[in-house]
Amino acid sequence: MNKIDELFLSFLKDAFKSVINSPSSFSTEEIRSLSSKKIQEAFSKVKYEIHGSENLPSEGNLIFIYNHLNNHPLYSVAENFQITLDSHFISSMIIDRYYGKPGIRVSRLSLPNEKFHKIYYDKLDYIRVYAKNFIPKNINDNEVKKINNEFYGEALQDLKHGNCLVLSPEGASYSSDQSPGIFKKGLFKLISKLPISTYVVPIVTLNFDKLASKSVFKCEIKKPIKYENISTNSEIEIENSKLNKKYKMWVNKMKLYDKDFSFEIKKLMSKVEENKKMEAPIIFYGSSTIRLWKSLNEDFKNENVINLGFGGAYIDSLSKNFNSLINFINPKAIVIYLGGNDLNLNLSPREIIFKIKKFIEKIYNRYPDTNIGYITIKPSLEREKKLSDIKKINEGVKLITNDFPNLIYIDIYEKLLVNGKVTSKFLLQDGLHLNKKGYKILTKAVKEKIFN
Repeated sequence: MNKIDELFLSFLKDAFKSVINSPSSFSTEEIRSLSSKKIQEAFSKVKYEIHGSENLPSEGNLIFIYNHLNNHPLYSVAENFQITLDSHFISSMIIDRYYGKPGIRVSRLSLPNEKFHKIYYDKLDYIRVYAKNFIPKNINDNEVKKINNEFYGEALQDLKHGNCLVLSPEGASYSSDQSPGIFKKGLFKLISKLPISTYVVPIVTLNFDKLASKSVFKCEIKKPIKYENISTNSEIEIENSKLNKKYKMWVNKMKLYDKDFSFEIKKLMSKVEENKKMEAPIIFYGSSTIRLWKSLNEDFKNENVINLGFGGAYIDSLSKNFNSLINFINPKAIVIYLGGNDLNLNLSPREIIFKIKKFIEKIYNRYPDTNIGYITIKPSLEREKKLSDIKKINEGVKLITNDFPNLIYIDIYEKLLVNGKVTSKFLLQDGLHLNKKGYKILTKAVKEKIFN
Protein backbone atom coordinates (compact mmCIF):
# COMPACT_ATOMS: atom_id res chain seq x y z
CA MET A 1 0.00 0.00 0.00
CA ASN A 2 1.24 3.49 -0.86
CA LYS A 3 2.38 5.52 2.17
CA ILE A 4 -0.17 8.27 1.48
CA ASP A 5 -3.03 5.75 1.38
CA GLU A 6 -1.68 3.99 4.45
CA LEU A 7 -1.57 7.25 6.41
CA PHE A 8 -5.03 8.33 5.22
CA LEU A 9 -6.53 4.96 6.12
CA SER A 10 -4.97 5.06 9.59
CA PHE A 11 -6.66 8.42 10.23
CA LEU A 12 -9.98 7.13 8.88
CA LYS A 13 -9.73 4.17 11.25
CA ASP A 14 -8.99 6.55 14.10
CA ALA A 15 -12.11 8.56 13.19
CA PHE A 16 -14.16 5.35 13.16
CA LYS A 17 -12.82 4.18 16.54
CA SER A 18 -13.38 7.59 18.11
CA VAL A 19 -17.09 7.22 17.34
CA ILE A 20 -17.71 3.60 18.28
CA ASN A 21 -15.58 3.90 21.45
CA SER A 22 -16.90 7.30 22.51
CA PRO A 23 -17.84 7.45 26.22
CA SER A 24 -21.47 6.81 27.12
CA SER A 25 -21.45 10.20 28.87
CA PHE A 26 -20.99 11.96 25.50
CA SER A 27 -24.06 13.57 23.97
CA THR A 28 -24.93 12.96 20.32
CA GLU A 29 -23.72 16.47 19.50
CA GLU A 30 -20.36 15.79 21.18
CA ILE A 31 -19.90 12.54 19.26
CA ARG A 32 -20.73 14.24 15.96
CA SER A 33 -18.31 17.06 16.72
CA LEU A 34 -15.56 14.60 17.68
CA SER A 35 -16.16 12.63 14.48
CA SER A 36 -16.01 15.81 12.40
CA LYS A 37 -12.68 16.90 13.90
CA LYS A 38 -11.19 13.45 13.26
CA ILE A 39 -12.40 13.50 9.65
CA GLN A 40 -10.84 16.93 9.19
CA GLU A 41 -7.55 15.51 10.47
CA ALA A 42 -7.78 12.65 7.97
CA PHE A 43 -8.39 14.90 4.96
CA SER A 44 -5.56 17.21 6.04
CA LYS A 45 -3.19 14.38 5.06
CA VAL A 46 -4.31 14.21 1.41
CA LYS A 47 -4.92 16.52 -1.54
CA TYR A 48 -8.38 17.98 -1.92
CA GLU A 49 -9.97 21.00 -3.57
CA ILE A 50 -13.11 22.91 -2.63
CA HIS A 51 -14.36 25.19 -5.39
CA GLY A 52 -17.25 27.65 -5.22
CA SER A 53 -17.12 28.34 -1.48
CA GLU A 54 -18.05 31.93 -2.36
CA ASN A 55 -21.56 30.57 -3.09
CA LEU A 56 -22.23 29.52 0.51
CA PRO A 57 -25.25 31.35 2.01
CA SER A 58 -24.69 33.23 5.26
CA GLU A 59 -27.58 31.59 7.13
CA GLY A 60 -27.84 27.99 8.34
CA ASN A 61 -30.75 25.48 8.09
CA LEU A 62 -29.74 24.51 4.56
CA ILE A 63 -30.20 21.32 2.55
CA PHE A 64 -26.91 20.22 1.00
CA ILE A 65 -27.22 17.70 -1.81
CA TYR A 66 -24.48 15.84 -3.67
CA ASN A 67 -23.83 13.16 -6.25
CA HIS A 68 -22.86 10.17 -4.12
CA LEU A 69 -19.66 8.35 -5.11
CA ASN A 70 -18.37 4.90 -4.23
CA ASN A 71 -15.45 4.41 -1.87
CA HIS A 72 -12.25 2.77 -3.04
CA PRO A 73 -12.29 -0.80 -1.62
CA LEU A 74 -8.91 -0.21 0.02
CA TYR A 75 -10.39 2.23 2.53
CA SER A 76 -12.18 -0.25 4.82
CA VAL A 77 -12.01 0.83 8.46
CA ALA A 78 -13.50 -2.40 9.85
CA GLU A 79 -14.84 -5.71 8.59
CA ASN A 80 -17.49 -5.05 5.93
CA PHE A 81 -17.56 -1.32 6.67
CA GLN A 82 -16.28 1.89 5.10
CA ILE A 83 -16.76 5.52 6.07
CA THR A 84 -18.41 7.21 3.07
CA LEU A 85 -15.83 9.79 2.09
CA ASP A 86 -17.92 12.30 0.15
CA SER A 87 -20.72 12.72 2.70
CA HIS A 88 -18.25 12.92 5.60
CA PHE A 89 -16.19 15.47 3.66
CA ILE A 90 -19.23 17.70 3.08
CA SER A 91 -20.41 17.44 6.69
CA SER A 92 -17.00 18.07 8.25
CA MET A 93 -14.86 19.99 5.76
CA ILE A 94 -17.60 22.32 4.56
CA ILE A 95 -20.59 22.53 6.91
CA ASP A 96 -18.74 22.24 10.23
CA ARG A 97 -15.96 24.58 9.14
CA TYR A 98 -18.24 27.27 7.74
CA TYR A 99 -21.32 26.98 9.98
CA GLY A 100 -19.86 25.81 13.29
CA LYS A 101 -21.41 22.35 13.56
CA PRO A 102 -21.45 19.22 11.36
CA GLY A 103 -24.25 18.53 8.93
CA ILE A 104 -27.02 16.06 9.74
CA ARG A 105 -26.65 13.25 7.25
CA VAL A 106 -29.35 10.97 5.93
CA SER A 107 -27.97 7.43 6.02
CA ARG A 108 -29.46 4.05 5.28
CA LEU A 109 -30.47 1.57 7.95
CA SER A 110 -28.10 -1.35 8.47
CA LEU A 111 -28.54 -4.93 7.36
CA PRO A 112 -28.43 -7.61 10.11
CA ASN A 113 -24.88 -8.67 9.17
CA GLU A 114 -23.53 -5.09 9.14
CA LYS A 115 -22.38 -4.98 12.75
CA PHE A 116 -20.00 -2.02 12.53
CA HIS A 117 -22.28 -0.04 10.23
CA LYS A 118 -25.03 -0.26 12.86
CA ILE A 119 -22.79 0.61 15.82
CA TYR A 120 -21.27 3.58 14.00
CA TYR A 121 -24.50 5.17 12.78
CA ASP A 122 -26.41 4.39 15.98
CA LYS A 123 -23.79 6.42 17.83
CA LEU A 124 -24.05 9.35 15.42
CA ASP A 125 -27.87 9.15 15.49
CA TYR A 126 -28.48 10.60 12.05
CA ILE A 127 -31.74 10.40 10.14
CA ARG A 128 -32.08 6.78 9.00
CA VAL A 129 -34.05 5.42 6.06
CA TYR A 130 -34.36 2.14 4.21
CA ALA A 131 -32.48 2.08 0.90
CA LYS A 132 -33.23 -0.13 -2.08
CA ASN A 133 -31.14 -3.34 -2.05
CA PHE A 134 -30.45 -2.85 1.68
CA ILE A 135 -33.77 -3.97 3.17
CA PRO A 136 -33.74 -6.99 5.54
CA LYS A 137 -35.89 -9.90 4.35
CA ASN A 138 -38.12 -9.77 7.44
CA ILE A 139 -39.14 -6.14 6.79
CA ASN A 140 -42.30 -5.71 4.71
CA ASP A 141 -43.21 -2.83 2.39
CA ASN A 142 -45.52 -1.17 4.92
CA GLU A 143 -42.74 -1.01 7.49
CA VAL A 144 -40.36 0.45 4.90
CA LYS A 145 -42.89 3.15 3.97
CA LYS A 146 -43.61 3.94 7.63
CA ILE A 147 -39.92 4.41 8.51
CA ASN A 148 -39.11 6.34 5.35
CA ASN A 149 -42.08 8.68 5.83
CA GLU A 150 -40.73 9.56 9.29
CA PHE A 151 -37.76 11.10 7.48
CA TYR A 152 -39.79 14.19 6.58
CA GLY A 153 -40.71 15.02 10.18
CA GLU A 154 -37.18 14.42 11.44
CA ALA A 155 -35.70 16.55 8.66
CA LEU A 156 -38.11 19.40 9.44
CA GLN A 157 -37.14 19.37 13.13
CA ASP A 158 -33.44 19.51 12.28
CA LEU A 159 -33.96 22.43 9.90
CA LYS A 160 -36.05 24.28 12.50
CA HIS A 161 -33.15 23.94 14.94
CA GLY A 162 -30.79 25.60 12.47
CA ASN A 163 -29.06 22.41 11.36
CA CYS A 164 -27.93 21.68 7.82
CA LEU A 165 -29.06 18.46 6.15
CA VAL A 166 -26.80 16.40 3.88
CA LEU A 167 -28.50 14.02 1.46
CA SER A 168 -27.98 12.41 -1.91
CA PRO A 169 -31.00 12.47 -4.27
CA GLU A 170 -29.79 9.25 -5.92
CA GLY A 171 -30.16 6.96 -2.92
CA ALA A 172 -27.17 4.97 -4.20
CA SER A 173 -23.49 5.51 -4.96
CA TYR A 174 -21.64 5.43 -8.29
CA SER A 175 -18.16 5.69 -9.73
CA SER A 176 -16.95 9.10 -10.93
CA ASP A 177 -17.28 7.85 -14.52
CA GLN A 178 -20.93 6.78 -14.06
CA SER A 179 -22.04 9.63 -11.81
CA PRO A 180 -24.63 10.99 -11.37
CA GLY A 181 -27.28 8.31 -11.15
CA ILE A 182 -31.03 8.78 -11.53
CA PHE A 183 -32.45 11.10 -8.86
CA LYS A 184 -35.28 9.85 -6.67
CA LYS A 185 -38.05 12.25 -5.70
CA GLY A 186 -37.34 12.33 -1.94
CA LEU A 187 -35.69 15.76 -2.00
CA PHE A 188 -38.65 17.48 -3.66
CA LYS A 189 -41.18 15.55 -1.59
CA LEU A 190 -39.38 16.97 1.44
CA ILE A 191 -39.41 20.49 -0.02
CA SER A 192 -43.14 20.21 -0.77
CA LYS A 193 -43.83 19.37 2.91
CA LEU A 194 -41.69 22.12 4.45
CA PRO A 195 -43.63 24.99 6.09
CA ILE A 196 -40.39 27.00 6.17
CA SER A 197 -38.39 28.18 3.18
CA THR A 198 -34.83 26.97 2.87
CA TYR A 199 -32.05 26.93 0.32
CA VAL A 200 -30.85 23.81 -1.45
CA VAL A 201 -27.07 23.93 -1.90
CA PRO A 202 -25.88 21.56 -4.66
CA ILE A 203 -22.37 20.12 -4.32
CA VAL A 204 -20.68 18.34 -7.21
CA THR A 205 -18.16 15.67 -6.17
CA LEU A 206 -15.38 13.95 -8.08
CA ASN A 207 -12.65 11.36 -7.38
CA PHE A 208 -13.83 10.27 -3.93
CA ASP A 209 -13.96 6.76 -5.36
CA LYS A 210 -10.23 6.86 -6.15
CA LEU A 211 -7.04 6.42 -4.14
CA ALA A 212 -5.74 9.56 -2.47
CA SER A 213 -2.24 8.74 -3.69
CA LYS A 214 -3.34 8.85 -7.32
CA SER A 215 -5.92 11.61 -7.40
CA VAL A 216 -7.27 14.79 -5.82
CA PHE A 217 -10.62 14.71 -4.01
CA LYS A 218 -12.69 17.51 -5.52
CA CYS A 219 -15.99 19.21 -4.93
CA GLU A 220 -17.66 22.34 -6.23
CA ILE A 221 -20.34 24.26 -4.36
CA LYS A 222 -22.91 25.60 -6.81
CA LYS A 223 -25.15 28.62 -6.27
CA PRO A 224 -27.95 27.90 -3.76
CA ILE A 225 -31.45 27.32 -5.12
CA LYS A 226 -34.67 28.33 -3.38
CA TYR A 227 -37.65 26.21 -4.45
CA GLU A 228 -41.11 27.59 -3.72
CA ASN A 229 -44.70 26.56 -4.44
CA ILE A 230 -43.90 22.94 -5.25
CA SER A 231 -46.81 20.78 -4.17
CA THR A 232 -48.17 18.52 -6.92
CA ASN A 233 -46.64 15.26 -8.13
CA SER A 234 -46.27 16.80 -11.57
CA GLU A 235 -44.26 19.74 -10.20
CA ILE A 236 -42.09 17.36 -8.18
CA GLU A 237 -41.42 15.23 -11.28
CA ILE A 238 -40.51 18.27 -13.40
CA GLU A 239 -38.16 19.87 -10.86
CA ASN A 240 -36.50 16.55 -10.03
CA SER A 241 -35.84 15.86 -13.72
CA LYS A 242 -34.45 19.38 -14.27
CA LEU A 243 -32.09 19.07 -11.30
CA ASN A 244 -30.91 15.64 -12.44
CA LYS A 245 -30.06 17.05 -15.89
CA LYS A 246 -28.21 19.98 -14.31
CA TYR A 247 -26.15 17.58 -12.23
CA LYS A 248 -25.15 15.59 -15.29
CA MET A 249 -23.94 18.80 -16.92
CA TRP A 250 -22.12 19.92 -13.74
CA VAL A 251 -20.36 16.59 -13.25
CA ASN A 252 -19.26 16.47 -16.88
CA LYS A 253 -17.91 20.02 -16.61
CA MET A 254 -16.00 19.12 -13.47
CA LYS A 255 -14.43 16.19 -15.30
CA LEU A 256 -13.16 18.68 -17.87
CA TYR A 257 -11.93 21.01 -15.12
CA ASP A 258 -10.11 18.01 -13.71
CA LYS A 259 -7.91 18.06 -16.80
CA ASP A 260 -5.82 21.09 -15.88
CA PHE A 261 -8.53 23.78 -16.09
CA SER A 262 -9.09 22.99 -19.79
CA PHE A 263 -12.79 23.96 -19.79
CA GLU A 264 -12.19 27.28 -18.04
CA ILE A 265 -9.16 28.09 -20.20
CA LYS A 266 -11.23 27.59 -23.36
CA LYS A 267 -13.77 30.12 -22.10
CA LEU A 268 -11.02 32.62 -21.31
CA MET A 269 -9.44 32.13 -24.75
CA SER A 270 -12.77 33.04 -26.32
CA LYS A 271 -12.82 36.21 -24.22
CA VAL A 272 -9.26 37.03 -25.34
CA GLU A 273 -10.23 36.53 -28.99
CA GLU A 274 -13.18 38.90 -28.61
CA ASN A 275 -10.97 41.59 -27.04
CA LYS A 276 -7.67 41.09 -28.88
CA LYS A 277 -7.87 44.54 -30.52
CA MET A 278 -8.37 46.31 -27.21
CA GLU A 279 -6.03 49.30 -26.96
CA ALA A 280 -3.64 49.61 -24.00
CA PRO A 281 -5.51 47.05 -21.90
CA ILE A 282 -4.98 46.52 -18.20
CA ILE A 283 -4.97 42.75 -17.79
CA PHE A 284 -5.99 41.20 -14.47
CA TYR A 285 -4.64 37.65 -14.26
CA GLY A 286 -4.70 35.19 -11.38
CA SER A 287 -6.80 32.93 -9.21
CA SER A 288 -10.25 33.36 -7.61
CA THR A 289 -9.56 36.81 -6.15
CA ILE A 290 -9.34 38.01 -9.76
CA ARG A 291 -12.06 35.71 -11.14
CA LEU A 292 -14.63 36.85 -8.57
CA TRP A 293 -13.95 40.54 -9.12
CA LYS A 294 -17.41 41.09 -10.61
CA SER A 295 -17.23 44.89 -10.38
CA LEU A 296 -13.87 45.14 -12.19
CA ASN A 297 -15.18 46.93 -15.29
CA GLU A 298 -17.18 49.39 -13.20
CA ASP A 299 -14.29 49.95 -10.78
CA PHE A 300 -12.02 50.89 -13.71
CA LYS A 301 -14.64 52.31 -16.05
CA ASN A 302 -12.22 54.82 -17.58
CA GLU A 303 -9.76 52.08 -18.56
CA ASN A 304 -9.78 49.09 -20.91
CA VAL A 305 -9.68 46.20 -18.46
CA ILE A 306 -10.03 42.46 -18.99
CA ASN A 307 -10.51 39.82 -16.31
CA LEU A 308 -8.59 36.62 -17.03
CA GLY A 309 -8.84 34.98 -13.61
CA PHE A 310 -9.64 31.31 -13.13
CA GLY A 311 -10.59 29.62 -9.88
CA GLY A 312 -8.17 27.41 -7.98
CA ALA A 313 -5.25 28.45 -10.19
CA TYR A 314 -1.74 27.60 -9.04
CA ILE A 315 1.38 29.51 -10.05
CA ASP A 316 2.34 26.69 -12.43
CA SER A 317 -1.07 26.68 -14.15
CA LEU A 318 -0.97 30.47 -14.54
CA SER A 319 2.52 30.24 -16.01
CA LYS A 320 1.57 27.36 -18.31
CA ASN A 321 -1.38 29.26 -19.81
CA PHE A 322 0.26 32.70 -19.87
CA ASN A 323 1.41 32.74 -23.50
CA SER A 324 -1.91 31.51 -24.88
CA LEU A 325 -4.06 33.87 -22.76
CA ILE A 326 -1.97 37.01 -22.46
CA ASN A 327 -1.75 37.76 -26.15
CA PHE A 328 -2.16 41.52 -26.41
CA ILE A 329 -0.09 44.25 -28.08
CA ASN A 330 1.43 46.73 -25.62
CA PRO A 331 -0.75 46.22 -22.55
CA LYS A 332 -0.75 49.20 -20.21
CA ALA A 333 -0.35 46.97 -17.15
CA ILE A 334 -0.63 43.35 -16.08
CA VAL A 335 -1.98 42.96 -12.54
CA ILE A 336 -1.48 39.52 -10.99
CA TYR A 337 -2.79 37.73 -7.90
CA LEU A 338 -1.31 34.31 -7.18
CA GLY A 339 0.40 32.10 -4.61
CA GLY A 340 -2.42 31.57 -2.11
CA ASN A 341 -3.58 28.26 -3.57
CA ASP A 342 0.00 26.98 -3.65
CA LEU A 343 -0.07 26.98 0.15
CA ASN A 344 -2.38 23.94 -0.16
CA LEU A 345 0.42 22.04 -1.94
CA ASN A 346 2.55 22.01 1.22
CA LEU A 347 5.19 24.16 -0.49
CA SER A 348 7.45 26.27 1.72
CA PRO A 349 7.31 30.09 1.49
CA ARG A 350 10.75 30.00 -0.12
CA GLU A 351 9.54 27.61 -2.85
CA ILE A 352 6.47 29.76 -3.54
CA ILE A 353 8.56 32.95 -3.71
CA PHE A 354 10.87 31.24 -6.22
CA LYS A 355 7.90 30.21 -8.39
CA ILE A 356 6.46 33.74 -8.27
CA LYS A 357 9.82 35.23 -9.26
CA LYS A 358 10.16 32.85 -12.23
CA PHE A 359 6.64 33.76 -13.36
CA ILE A 360 7.34 37.50 -13.08
CA GLU A 361 10.50 36.92 -15.16
CA LYS A 362 8.31 35.29 -17.80
CA ILE A 363 6.01 38.32 -17.92
CA TYR A 364 8.95 40.74 -17.95
CA ASN A 365 10.69 38.92 -20.81
CA ARG A 366 7.50 39.05 -22.88
CA TYR A 367 6.54 42.63 -21.97
CA PRO A 368 9.68 44.48 -20.77
CA ASP A 369 8.01 47.91 -21.01
CA THR A 370 4.75 46.99 -19.29
CA ASN A 371 4.05 47.68 -15.62
CA ILE A 372 3.48 44.50 -13.62
CA GLY A 373 1.30 44.91 -10.53
CA TYR A 374 1.73 42.24 -7.88
CA ILE A 375 -1.16 42.09 -5.38
CA THR A 376 -0.03 40.61 -2.06
CA ILE A 377 -1.68 37.43 -0.80
CA LYS A 378 -4.58 38.53 1.39
CA PRO A 379 -5.13 37.45 5.01
CA SER A 380 -8.18 35.21 5.51
CA LEU A 381 -9.91 33.22 8.24
CA GLU A 382 -9.68 30.10 6.08
CA ARG A 383 -5.87 30.35 6.03
CA GLU A 384 -5.42 31.77 9.52
CA LYS A 385 -2.95 29.03 10.47
CA LYS A 386 -0.78 29.99 7.50
CA LEU A 387 -0.65 33.75 8.08
CA SER A 388 3.04 33.63 9.02
CA ASP A 389 3.80 31.88 5.71
CA ILE A 390 1.69 34.44 3.82
CA LYS A 391 3.65 37.29 5.42
CA LYS A 392 6.96 35.64 4.48
CA ILE A 393 5.83 35.23 0.86
CA ASN A 394 4.64 38.83 0.62
CA GLU A 395 7.88 40.13 2.15
CA GLY A 396 9.94 37.90 -0.15
CA VAL A 397 8.20 39.23 -3.26
CA LYS A 398 8.68 42.80 -2.01
CA LEU A 399 12.44 42.18 -1.99
CA ILE A 400 12.48 41.05 -5.63
CA THR A 401 10.92 44.33 -6.80
CA ASN A 402 14.53 45.56 -6.90
CA ASP A 403 15.20 43.06 -9.72
CA PHE A 404 12.42 44.37 -11.96
CA PRO A 405 12.16 48.14 -12.54
CA ASN A 406 8.54 47.91 -13.68
CA LEU A 407 7.30 45.61 -10.88
CA ILE A 408 4.79 47.42 -8.66
CA TYR A 409 4.09 45.98 -5.21
CA ILE A 410 0.42 46.41 -4.24
CA ASP A 411 0.11 45.68 -0.54
CA ILE A 412 -3.42 44.87 0.65
CA TYR A 413 -2.49 42.61 3.58
CA GLU A 414 -2.51 45.23 6.34
CA LYS A 415 -5.47 47.06 4.81
CA LEU A 416 -7.66 43.97 5.28
CA LEU A 417 -6.90 43.63 9.00
CA VAL A 418 -8.88 45.21 11.83
CA ASN A 419 -6.75 46.14 14.84
CA GLY A 420 -4.05 43.89 13.44
CA LYS A 421 -6.31 40.82 13.22
CA VAL A 422 -8.11 38.91 10.47
CA THR A 423 -11.82 39.61 10.46
CA SER A 424 -14.91 38.49 8.60
CA LYS A 425 -15.66 42.17 7.83
CA PHE A 426 -14.07 41.97 4.38
CA LEU A 427 -14.77 38.29 3.61
CA LEU A 428 -17.61 36.14 2.33
CA GLN A 429 -19.22 33.37 4.39
CA ASP A 430 -16.40 30.99 3.42
CA GLY A 431 -13.84 33.15 5.25
CA LEU A 432 -11.60 33.08 2.18
CA HIS A 433 -12.90 35.24 -0.65
CA LEU A 434 -13.44 39.00 -0.56
CA ASN A 435 -16.87 40.57 -0.21
CA LYS A 436 -17.87 43.98 -1.66
CA LYS A 437 -16.11 45.85 1.15
CA GLY A 438 -12.95 43.84 0.51
CA TYR A 439 -13.03 44.60 -3.20
CA LYS A 440 -13.40 48.33 -2.48
CA ILE A 441 -10.13 48.20 -0.55
CA LEU A 442 -8.48 46.18 -3.31
CA THR A 443 -9.70 48.60 -6.00
CA LYS A 444 -8.37 51.61 -4.11
CA ALA A 445 -4.97 49.95 -3.57
CA VAL A 446 -4.61 49.06 -7.26
CA LYS A 447 -5.61 52.56 -8.39
CA GLU A 448 -3.16 54.21 -6.01
CA LYS A 449 -0.24 52.09 -7.19
CA ILE A 450 -0.92 51.59 -10.89
CA PHE A 451 -2.14 55.10 -11.73
CA ASN A 452 0.11 57.15 -9.45
